[in-house]
Amino acid sequence: MKKKRWWALAIFVLLLIVWVSGSTRVKPDETAGPNLLSYLNDKEARQLLTQVYREGDGETLALVKLEGIIIDNPANSAYLNTPYNHKLLLKQLEAAFSREDIKGVILQVNSPGGGVYESDEIYNRISELKARYKKPVVVYMSQEAASGGYYVSMAADKIYANRNTLTGSIGVILRTYNYQQLADKIGVKDVTFKSGEQKDLLNPMRPINNEEQVIMQSVVDESYGYFVDVVAEGRHMDRNQVLQLADGRIYTATQAQKLGLVDEVGYLEQAIAGAAKLANTSNPTVLLFKNPGPDFLSWLSSMKSPAFDLLGLKQEIEQQMMPALMYIAN
Repeated sequence: MKKKRWWALAIFVLLLIVWVSGSTRVKPDETAGPNLLSYLNDKEARQLLTQVYREGDGETLALVKLEGIIIDNPANSAYLNTPYNHKLLLKQLEAAFSREDIKGVILQVNSPGGGVYESDEIYNRISELKARYKKPVVVYMSQEAASGGYYVSMAADKIYANRNTLTGSIGVILRTYNYQQLADKIGVKDVTFKSGEQKDLLNPMRPINNEEQVIMQSVVDESYGYFVDVVAEGRHMDRNQVLQLADGRIYTATQAQKLGLVDEVGYLEQAIAGAAKLANTSNPTVLLFKNPGPDFLSWLSSMKSPAFDLLGLKQEIEQQMMPALMYIAN
């Protein structure tokens, strides 16, 4: 049995080395690209790895990608296939703005949205970095930039959308489940001791009452108001005009452009050219901030814990049971 474990470990290490070697087999950015040894030993280097996406003889621009559902999952989460890493994105944005050789930032968004908190954090971080470093930001929307994906785009100076992009979905949603009827059928009773009437707000083992509905709707309405205000400011639109568009529906790129929700319909090259123009340069070199993939070392270290759940079932159940405000396309 021990031999099998050692063989499994050896195979895993070999695969890890092959994967890392493959991920670094690109034309490196001479100012930031680490070698294999530093890549393995330096977590910060792995997170801020760049490659030359486009050669040019002008100034340098950064291309940062936001892909996936905008949720702050820990690096050692059991979910290793998620393309989105919240803390990594914030670090990449900070690096892109703070580097003196980078004169502008293109944020490529491909996301149906996500958490209200995380979306707002990204929006505010970009706004703060823009003000501090005086660098232009252009958003390029690829397959989808809806709800929270649209929210974060409001920090941009200009928005380009692919002609096949789905965007909009301006709104907030909060879901929960109610298990009372199922519990009654199988004879399960809820026993709750609470300090106040609303301490077990949205308890799934009993019907939701009118007071709870009022409380939760007020929470949703407040976040919705923030969304509307952000769009009105980012798109230079009257708030009442935004309210007419913000019923949660998605828009095609062409529809969004006609309504003033995006500036141009085009491709990534047009977004790069637009960012170059705002940065007062032409034919720029574009550096892509890479996603280094899952943090295998953190994930492996979490396996030492007796509470480690290989399938992530416990985490999934807890997340599903916990109501959360979401800027996400439904």
